[in-house]
Amino acid sequence: MRPFKIPLPYFIFLISSCSFSLTSSAQEFGGNPPSLKWKQINTDTVRVIFPYGQEERAQRAASFIHAMARDSVSALGKKLFKVDVVLQNQTTISNGYVGLGPFRSEFYLTPSLNNFELGSLNWADALTIHEYRHVQQFNNFRNGASKLMGTLFGEEWLAVAINASIPDWFYEGDAVYNETRLSLQGRGRLPLFLNQYPALWNEGKKYSWMKLRNGSLKDFVPSHYPLGYLMVNYGRTKYGPSFWSKVTKEASAFKGLFYPFQKAIKVHAGVDYKTFTRQAFDFYKEIQATVPEQGQVNVLPVNKKYLQNDLFPYQAGDDSLIFLRTTYRHRPAFYVHQVGIPRKIRARDISLDDQFSYRNGKIVYAAYQPAVRWGWRDYSELRVLDIQTGKQKVLTKRTKYFTPDISPDGATVVAVQMTPEGTNALHLLSAIDGKLIRELPNTGHYIFTDPKFINDDQLVSAVRLPDGRMALGRVTLSTGDLDWVTPPTYSVIGYPQVNNDQVYFTASYQGNDDVFSVSLESKEISIITQGGGGYYFVNAKEDSVVYSRFTAEGYRLVKQHLGEKSKPYFLQEDQLPLLRFPVAGTLDRRTGFLQETPATRFSETKYKQATRLLNFHSWRPYYEDPEFRFSLYGNNVLNTLESEWYYLYNQNEKTHALGITETFGGWFPYLSVGTQLTFARQDSVNSQLRQWNQLDTRIGFNIPLNLTSGRMFKFLNFGTNYFLRNEFNTGPNKNNFTTNSFTYLQHFISWSQQVQQARQHIFPRFGYNAQVQHRHAVTKFEGYQFLANGNIYLPGLLQNHSIVLSGIFQQRDTSRALFANRLAGARGFTDYYFSRMWKISVNYHLPLLLPDWGIGNIVYIQRVRGNGFYDLQRVFSNNKLLSRDLRSTGAEFFFDTKWWNQYELTFGFRINHLLEDDLLLQRRAGDNWFEIILPVAIIPR
Repeated sequence: MRPFKIPLPYFIFLISSCSFSLTSSAQEFGGNPPSLKWKQINTDTVRVIFPYGQEERAQRAASFIHAMARDSVSALGKKLFKVDVVLQNQTTISNGYVGLGPFRSEFYLTPSLNNFELGSLNWADALTIHEYRHVQQFNNFRNGASKLMGTLFGEEWLAVAINASIPDWFYEGDAVYNETRLSLQGRGRLPLFLNQYPALWNEGKKYSWMKLRNGSLKDFVPSHYPLGYLMVNYGRTKYGPSFWSKVTKEASAFKGLFYPFQKAIKVHAGVDYKTFTRQAFDFYKEIQATVPEQGQVNVLPVNKKYLQNDLFPYQAGDDSLIFLRTTYRHRPAFYVHQVGIPRKIRARDISLDDQFSYRNGKIVYAAYQPAVRWGWRDYSELRVLDIQTGKQKVLTKRTKYFTPDISPDGATVVAVQMTPEGTNALHLLSAIDGKLIRELPNTGHYIFTDPKFINDDQLVSAVRLPDGRMALGRVTLSTGDLDWVTPPTYSVIGYPQVNNDQVYFTASYQGNDDVFSVSLESKEISIITQGGGGYYFVNAKEDSVVYSRFTAEGYRLVKQHLGEKSKPYFLQEDQLPLLRFPVAGTLDRRTGFLQETPATRFSETKYKQATRLLNFHSWRPYYEDPEFRFSLYGNNVLNTLESEWYYLYNQNEKTHALGITETFGGWFPYLSVGTQLTFARQDSVNSQLRQWNQLDTRIGFNIPLNLTSGRMFKFLNFGTNYFLRNEFNTGPNKNNFTTNSFTYLQHFISWSQQVQQARQHIFPRFGYNAQVQHRHAVTKFEGYQFLANGNIYLPGLLQNHSIVLSGIFQQRDTSRALFANRLAGARGFTDYYFSRMWKISVNYHLPLLLPDWGIGNIVYIQRVRGNGFYDLQRVFSNNKLLSRDLRSTGAEFFFDTKWWNQYELTFGFRINHLLEDDLLLQRRAGDNWFEIILPVAIIPR
C-alpha cells in the first residue's frame, strides 16, 4: 500500500496491496511521459482520472461505482469516502489495486487473454466491480482502534491497522464474491479458480491452516484468493448477508485486542475460528463430485519433490512432445521429450503468459519488453525459436501481440493485437520479418484469443462477445468473414487446436474445464473428458489426445485414446454453465448488474498533471539512535511527486531540525531537492563555545533506465547531487568565528543484470551488479571519496544453491576525512576507516529445510537456509606503503518467515571465526563469536 519508487517489472518480486489478478503489483513512480494528457470525471463519490481516448471506459466505471455505492443488499457498512481511480492503458499487464497512502485505485486496462483465469467479462467492468469492493472495505473498516491509528498517523498506519485486524483472504475473497454476485460470471463460477482446493482434497493433501495461509516453496498451495472466496461464500450461505459486515466491523475496531478477527467469528458464528474454517471446507467437500476413471495415462513421472508444471504439449511426431516446463526450482524453459529424460531446448524469455504455438520445427510466443524509461509503458513482442538449433529471433519490436500461431506452410504468423485504445484485432504477419500483411476486420467489437490456423485461408479462434459470452469462431482470411462454430454462452472456452475436420478445445460448460471437440462441417460437439480437475492445452493426433491436467502436484501431461470415451454433447445458445459450488445470495437478482445499470453521462474536464502535487496522506514518528524523527509523507495521485517534510531531534547533540525532501518523476530524469535547517549546534573551539545554525541543501537528478530484454532483467541508474552547507554563527561568541560554508558533488552510476529466478532460488542462477560513486569537495575544503562495489551471482552444485562473489573498493583523500565511511568491513571485525581499503567475499548459499511450519498464527517458517563465507579485507596506510589483512570465515543461518500470516521477515545469526587479530576490540585470531542478524527495517520509514 505504500508507494514504491521502482521500475514496474519488480512487480514480480513484490507483494502489492489489494490486487485483482494473481500477479502482484506496485505503485509505479513517474511511470508515464509528460506527453500523456489526462481528463477526469469528478463526482461526490469518485474521481476517475483517465488518458484522452478512454472516455467510454471512464464513463462506464463511474456509472458502476455510483451504482455499487448505492447498493445496500450486500454492503459492509454505510461509510462513503471519495476515492481517486486512475485508468492506466499503456501497460500490457492485466491487474488493478486499491491502496492507502494515498487512497487511490489504479486499473491496468489491457485484458488478460487467458480466458480460464479471469473469465470473459468486459475487463474494465470486471475490474470496477472487484476493485471498488476494496474501496468499500477500506471505507467501512475505519472503526475503533483502526480509525484511531488513521487519525493519529494517517493512511499508511490505517492500512497497517486494518491489515493486522482483517486477514488478506477476506479482502480478496469478498471482492471475488462481489464480482460473482454482480455478474453472470466472476471467478466464483470459473472452474480453474474453484478446482484448486478439490485438487488437494482428491489427492489427500491435508495441509495445516497456516500452510494454506502462507504458501510453500515446495508444494502447490492455492493463493488467498480462492481460500478467501470459499470462506466468504460459506459465511454468507450459512449465517446470512450481514454476517461479514458484523465480523469485520468488530474486528477492525479491535474488539478483543489479540486475534480480533477470530474473536468476532466466534461471537457471530457461535463456533471458534478453527471450527468455522473446518466446517467451511467440509461444506464444499460434501458437494464435490467423485471423479470417474477416464483411461488417462501420465506421459512423464510425477515429481514429488517440488511443484512442476508441464504446459502446452505438441505432438511433433514419432512419440516426441514439445512442451513448456515451469517449476519451483527451475526457470521456465521449452523441452522436447522422446525417450527417457526430457531435453531442454532453451530457457524462455521473460513473458507474462505461458502460451506458445509449435509447427514444423518452430516455436512462436509472446515475450515481455518494458519501455526504457516509462514504467507504465511496456510491450508484448513475438519470438520465433528453432527447436533444432536452439536459436531464436525477435520477430516484432515495440508491439502488443499475444497468443500467436504459425500457419501450416510456415510463412505466416497470426497474433492478437491489443492497442492502448482498447481495440482488438487479428493480425497476419510475415514469419520472416514480422511485417504486417493484413489486419482482419472486427466489426463486432469482439476480443479474439488463442487463434489457430485451420489451413492457409482459415483459422479458428475463441471469441469474447461484448456482453461476456464466448464462442468458437471461424475466420476466412481472404474475406474476413466470421461464422460461429459453437453457440455463444457464458461458459469460458479456449485453447483450440485443429486436427483434420475436428477442433479440440477446453470449455466450462459442465462446471469443469473439460476437453471437447466440434466438427467444422456439421458443428456437432463431443465431450472427451468429464470432471477431475481441469484439462487444458489439448493437442490431437490420429486417435489420441495429449493435454495438461491440473492436479495438486502441478499440471501433468496426460495422454488419452479417443473412441468410446468421446460422447455427443448438446449445447444450447446462451446456456449457463453449471456451478461447481453454489453462490450465496444470487436470489437477490443482482447477476444482471452489468447489463441493467443505466449509463449515466458525467461531465468531463481536463486534469492537469500538477493537480494536488502536495498531497500529504500519512504522518508518523521514527526512531533510529540517536535521532527521533516525525515526518509528513505525501504523493500526488499520478505519483509523480514524492514528499517528506519532517522534524528531527538529535538526542546526543540536543539539536532540533526542520527539513523537506521532494522528488519529482514526471520528466525524463528524476529531479530531487532537499533542505534541512538545524538549530543550536555547538562545539568547543580553542576553549571557546561556538554556537551555530546549519543549513544543508541538496539538489540533484538521476535517470533510471530499464533495459530488460530477452532472459535478463537489466537496470541502469546514474545521476549527480550537489550539496551546499551554510553555517550561521549565533550566541555571544558569534563574531569570534568566521562564517563557514562549503559545497561538494556526488556522482553515481549503478548497473544490475540477472536472469529470472524460480521460487526456490535464493539468488539468481546468473547475474551481476556494480555501483560506482564519487564524492568530492568543490569549495572551501579539498577532499574526495571514491567507492566501487559489485556482486556476481553463479549457480551452485544444485539448482537451488547459489554462489555469490562480492567485492568493494574505497579510497579517500589522506589529508581530511570529509566523507563518512561507506565500506562494511570483514565480518567479525570492527569497521576501520583507512585512506584505501578493499574487500572480497565468497559466499555459498543453500537451503537447509523447507519446514512449512508455524505456531499460533503468529510466526510461520517457510525456509531455513545457510551460508558459508570467507572475507578478505585489506587496509592501507596513508602513504600506501603498508597494508594489513583482515580475514574471517564462518557460517550464517537465516529463517525466512511470515508473521501474522502476512508480513515477510528474514532474520538469523552468524558465527564468525577470525583468522587475524582485531586490535580495536581485542579479539584474537582463532576466536569465535556470535551475532544476531535482524532485518534492516521491520517498519519502513
